[in-house]
Amino acid sequence: MERGKALELTRRTLEFFLNHADQERGFFYHFLDLETGKRAGKSELSPIDTALFIAGAIFAAEYYGDPGIRDLARRLYERVDFPWMTNQGRTFALAWSPESGFSRLRWDHFDESLLLYVLAIGAPGKPLPPEVWKAIRRPVGSYRNYRLIQMPPLFTHQYPQIWLDLKNKNDGFADYFENSVRATLANKAFCEDQSGKYRTYAEGFWGLSASDGPAGYKAYGAPPGWSVAHDGTIAPTACGSSIVFTPEASVECLKRIRERYGDKMWGRYGFADAMNRDQNWASDRVIGIDQGALLLMIENHRTGLVWKTMTRNEWIRAALSKVGFRDGSMELPWPDPPVYAAPYVENGIQVDAMLRDWSSGEAIFLNPEDHVESGHFAGPKDLSAKIRMAWNERYLFFVAQVTDDDLIMRRRGKDIWRDDLMEFYVDPEGDGFYWGSRSDYQFGFRAGAGDANVESWSWFQGGESPITEGKAMAVSYTDAQGYIIEGALRWEALGIFPKPGMTVRLSPAVHDIDRKKGDAKLVWFFRNEKEYQRFELGKVILSPSAKTGEAFQGE
Repeated sequence: MERGKALELTRRTLEFFLNHADQERGFFYHFLDLETGKRAGKSELSPIDTALFIAGAIFAAEYYGDPGIRDLARRLYERVDFPWMTNQGRTFALAWSPESGFSRLRWDHFDESLLLYVLAIGAPGKPLPPEVWKAIRRPVGSYRNYRLIQMPPLFTHQYPQIWLDLKNKNDGFADYFENSVRATLANKAFCEDQSGKYRTYAEGFWGLSASDGPAGYKAYGAPPGWSVAHDGTIAPTACGSSIVFTPEASVECLKRIRERYGDKMWGRYGFADAMNRDQNWASDRVIGIDQGALLLMIENHRTGLVWKTMTRNEWIRAALSKVGFRDGSMELPWPDPPVYAAPYVENGIQVDAMLRDWSSGEAIFLNPEDHVESGHFAGPKDLSAKIRMAWNERYLFFVAQVTDDDLIMRRRGKDIWRDDLMEFYVDPEGDGFYWGSRSDYQFGFRAGAGDANVESWSWFQGGESPITEGKAMAVSYTDAQGYIIEGALRWEALGIFPKPGMTVRLSPAVHDIDRKKGDAKLVWFFRNEKEYQRFELGKVILSPSAKTGEAFQGE
């Protein structure tokens, strides 16, 4: 396109979004009517979509150097009321709508929102303080030998670095460029490892990300992290938009798709969005957000154009400085699993929810600051827990004192996980906890209303109640502040033969369901490692004496 024509089209676009497109406090709706720019249906205000648009506006301002475009981009950026979208929290609300207000969910974990936070911290109008950067959760896991911040869909690793040149830089926690290299290699490795189950992968295709699929748009992904939503569908944008991270593998991937299935996957606008050889399916659509990432990353690979242009912007440079980015790479933190010393109680503990037999020593404290496995919390009153354990030759005793300001207790059997409950993950052999394995255990104990009986379930053993089966006993007490569950697990039922000084690999967790669309979990330690759906658990040392239990972090 001739430069003058492109400049005028860009100016008109920015002017329209400044003066006519539906918005609230500078944030745009996820979908706008193609003809009018008005809100489409009941779509929500989207902070991340707004961030992608603002990044594009900043790029246009720096690229053209035109005073009019610079002014439009600045005014669009200044108008965004970033603090408002936090809804008085530390992080951004996922969305807002006129009908329901702010979403309870938040942009508080590692994903494409890194770009949103950089823009918010560097904003010339209504910025956020740099401290919010540290509020973003960055859980680290591994697949094969690739250690990375876990987030299964590849686009989450790619989008921020379309605009931000983070190569050979770190913020004191991670080198995000190197992290994206590893995420791409782990994604490719996962497809290779699943090639015996899916024809798509067996033919050498790879690349799992949010894309079109045989059953509609889906957030496909690879480990580490929860990556159950894969069915043999791969997307050119997934492997191709990682071209700056894995140039040879990404180019080879795109060539393979074009050469072998170009009749179905290549057209006027380039690649179709996705394909699935197992279901003999190819998308008949080109989705702009997927194609855009691919085109921009190819240009960064060729010339570095987007990176170089964005680096000239004073707001972006200031934001990266405020966050603490500095030159040089670094390795991700990899702490040892935590350890708890469970005291020996020769005569056992009376399981009555009265807590009379428990000493007042240290315990495992689960809180929203340090132990979020999933979901979002309003604070410790929303959910927190104090958990203690003890043992003798017959039982592992436990007590959980849980603070929960909105108790839901109505389901039975296998569905109790949909209620507020406490759980134990147990790896009897100490070889890693494999999700769904019949030799490992996921026990759930749900308090009853008042002094009612505890509901329990063990999901990996074909479905059973460990209390009914005689593998456990438990009682509970509930009130307006939460609940207490006291219980005992039979060692024999776990296939464990306890000895003083022995290490048992297990992790307690508490699950929270709130009436206001809440679904979240705190867990002591639960790290995805090395293999698909293999997890590392915490360590409980069976103390040889009756001393008070002690909880401490590994060195």
